[in-house]
Amino acid sequence: MLNFVKPQLIVNKIFVLFVTILLPHYIYGQTEIKEISLNDAIEIGLKNNPEIKAAREKISAAKGRFWSGISLPSPEISARYEWIPKDKSLKNFGELTHEVKQSFEFPMNYFLKGRKLRNEEEIAYYRFKQTELIITSQIKSAYYNVLAKKEQLKIAEENLSIAEDFFKKAEIRYNVGEGTNLERLTAKVQFTEAKNNLEVVRNELKTAIAELNFALGYGRQSEEIFTLKDNLVFKEYNFSLDELFSLSSYANPKIKIAELNLSSSYIDKKLAWSSILPSFFLSYFKQARDGDRGYYGVSFGISVPLWFMFQQRGQIQEASANVNIAKLELQLAKNEVYLRLKSAFNEYENDLKQVKLYLNDILPQSEEIFRVAAKSYEAGEITYLEYLQAKQTLINSKNNYIKALLKYYLSLFALEEIVGQSLLK
Repeated sequence: MLNFVKPQLIVNKIFVLFVTILLPHYIYGQTEIKEISLNDAIEIGLKNNPEIKAAREKISAAKGRFWSGISLPSPEISARYEWIPKDKSLKNFGELTHEVKQSFEFPMNYFLKGRKLRNEEEIAYYRFKQTELIITSQIKSAYYNVLAKKEQLKIAEENLSIAEDFFKKAEIRYNVGEGTNLERLTAKVQFTEAKNNLEVVRNELKTAIAELNFALGYGRQSEEIFTLKDNLVFKEYNFSLDELFSLSSYANPKIKIAELNLSSSYIDKKLAWSSILPSFFLSYFKQARDGDRGYYGVSFGISVPLWFMFQQRGQIQEASANVNIAKLELQLAKNEVYLRLKSAFNEYENDLKQVKLYLNDILPQSEEIFRVAAKSYEAGEITYLEYLQAKQTLINSKNNYIKALLKYYLSLFALEEIVGQSLLK
């Protein structure tokens, strides 16, 4: 007797086979990891960051205020029907006047307002640059933090491999009667600690990756969606404090904004003095009287600031005080930038010394100590505890070097943010 397979079962099997073959390819296509450099990361982050987008829109808004700020007031258009007999409609007027009237300030005022509004455009631009510097520093810090955590992960994996190897050897030595139980237990504890430390570093790396994704604008993504092209290697940069302060004096956005505010306060003072000058109005009108439409007229006038002892005097006094305030704020901005720069520069110099100390002295000595200790332990010349101390010295030296190197680069990024331009070429 023949067994026939139901058509629905065949369809189900074909569907499962289809999903099994194609789904992995689809998933891979969705989660494909891209390799990016630090410059790529900065470009992505600046493109995606909402603060950057908002700051850019504020520049556009400032440009719009320029045109509205120098515009003349809207002209007045009017029609007057006069001498209309009682109980009659408007068409029975005795006199009809159509008038167009335009008022405007003293012409110099528009020039001064235009200069002030151009300053506001520049202020919006430097606020944008200030935001860009902060975001760029955050991206660089997050990028290098991931690089550092990956290096620490390699060290933790190496430490685990060594701990596991010697735990196995300690077990063998104990079983054949060549090693002590203390040695075996100590090796086991070290092996367990190495495994735990590896998990800690893995979790720290996940956190660092999530922070980088956030800096790049991928807020909800916590997994690694990029592999980093750059490496955490030491490169020395030499600056002097005077050189950096000279750079910051014309590149730091906070100083530039304070300078522009001072310039605007001088313009406001000129505008306050120009308020004593008259404003003008012109008008043109056409008239029809008693059925004759052939009349026209022109008028002009000026406003006379009779009360300049009150309103204009107050404006001038206020504007003069604002100039002095702007001068003090500029000096305060320069002092603050210099203080921050000096503090960051001292930290940079200290971090540079630490990195060089590890590279030139601590790391080579630690590696030599461990190399000698490993050979001596294999030869039975030293105990496991002595070997363990040498191994811990090397692991700690490597970890501390990575921390010092990361701190060195973070201090460089802080200097860049304060100065207002990139220093790493």
